Amino acid sequence: MLVHTHVTNLTAPEKEQFESYLEKKLDRIRVFIEAHYPDKDTVKMDVHIQKHNKHTAFEFEYVLHLPRVHQPLVTSETKHTITEPMDSATEKMEGRLRRHFKKLTRE
Repeated sequence: MLVHTHVTNLTAPEKEQFESYLEKKLDRIRVFIEAHYPDKDTVKMDVHIQKHNKHTAFEFEYVLHLPRVHQPLVTSETKHTITEPMDSATEKMEGRLRRHFKKLTRE
């Protein structure tokens, strides 16, 4: 799985925390992906994080591009700490992947 990160308005410590925490979260998603697509170049994921200074909120988004799927799977979340939206979006993406792969195995 190829991962592209897009970071906006994070300070250096926040960016460091984001990158280390993101690796833990991506490991949970990689389990689903690698079971169905073992080639690393097949699946592409864009990860976006943005800090909104006015409300001190963090907006986080996964955009997962799978083969044979016309539209990417997208999950996003906005919370007031840097880890909360990542946790919530990861859980949502896991659920979407479960449903997606269940549909593929039924066909």
